[in-house]
Amino acid sequence: MKRTLYIYLLSIFMLANGALFTWLFLGTPLSFWRQLIWGFGLYVVIKNYHKFKDPKLNRFLRLHSYFCCYVIAMSAITILIYNFNLMRIIYAFWMYFSGLPFILLPYIYKQQGLKPENLFKTFAYLGLFLTLGLIIDYTTGGFFTKSFLLATASDLGGLLEADRYCFLSEAPTTFAVYYSFCMVSTLYLMYSTNEYKKKFIYFCITLSFFLGAFFTGSRQIVAALGIVFSISLIYYILFVKDKKTFIAASLIIATISLPYINRFINSGDSYYKERYNTESIKEDSRYAAWEDGLNETILSGDIKTTLVGKAVALSQGQKAAKGEILGRHYENTFYSRWSELGIYGTLFIFIPICFVIKRMKKLDFLNVLITSLFISYLFISYISPNGIHQTTQMVIYISIGIFLCKDYFAIRK
Repeated sequence: MKRTLYIYLLSIFMLANGALFTWLFLGTPLSFWRQLIWGFGLYVVIKNYHKFKDPKLNRFLRLHSYFCCYVIAMSAITILIYNFNLMRIIYAFWMYFSGLPFILLPYIYKQQGLKPENLFKTFAYLGLFLTLGLIIDYTTGGFFTKSFLLATASDLGGLLEADRYCFLSEAPTTFAVYYSFCMVSTLYLMYSTNEYKKKFIYFCITLSFFLGAFFTGSRQIVAALGIVFSISLIYYILFVKDKKTFIAASLIIATISLPYINRFINSGDSYYKERYNTESIKEDSRYAAWEDGLNETILSGDIKTTLVGKAVALSQGQKAAKGEILGRHYENTFYSRWSELGIYGTLFIFIPICFVIKRMKKLDFLNVLITSLFISYLFISYISPNGIHQTTQMVIYISIGIFLCKDYFAIRK
């Protein structure tokens, strides 16, 4: 099982830095490396989940088996009606279930007797790695974005002209929920330690994520981090007795950084000033896409579309053969899923979250962190199609696994 743990950790690093590994494996049999990771993970789940003897885990996986049967039935209908090729259907299955294997990661940590903090340290340092990478990417004029992402994605050529960077990730908008989980990890570590020096370091790392997000030019990433930070901050102020380190760190960092940030934003024809002004947000075309999604999936009057959707893999379009119809993602994960699988497909986005929230017994800090991550996830899912991104699903299922292993991961002061 320890070898499996190492493969999981390697997989997390690869998925979080997808542009690098897409570039490395381009044109090789390993170009399907994401699907290979998923296949390995499903094998681990099927082979090992019963060993943990957790009825809550079994119940949760049973929910997914029902959804899988539904998707199989809808796939058969899709193939009969639209003659979609099998690769496109398989790709859809991967998109629907890509995060599921990672629910076992917390259980493996528990079984191996590792310190609970180790899992959170992994993501805290991955978040710091991403932040430093984004800063370097910005200061070098997009060296990493140009070398890896733009070398394999010709349709993203305008990124650098707009001063948008993503380091080794697949796009500057895809990793909001992943970054949020990195923040959850640093806040967990800050709260769980009794050493003021470590508290201060983890808090500084937490705030550094905002700087990294700023260089992506992605408002959704900044907002997602803001949701996690704000909810955690409110809990910390209201319920945590020791606030000295938190208040001192906030004042020091704000005093040092705010003048530089203000000067940076207002210097010359700053792209970031334009990106974040009120007028720019009002003119965002997402509103029109959301309206189309609402009209075409819910208000269309087409009962079939509302109940069961139009076709599995319709909005994704990857692996579509010539002549196959393509749908839209409507800049919205819910409408995208609804157009493919109807109301049940959309409800399934909420079912894992409801499963966890229903079983929360008390308002402790770990529960607050998990809840803030879920809110961040729902927000991202509504304003973009990135709710189904692999890194998003990965951390959502890891957080569900942490909750199911709550006795092990609970913060003990």
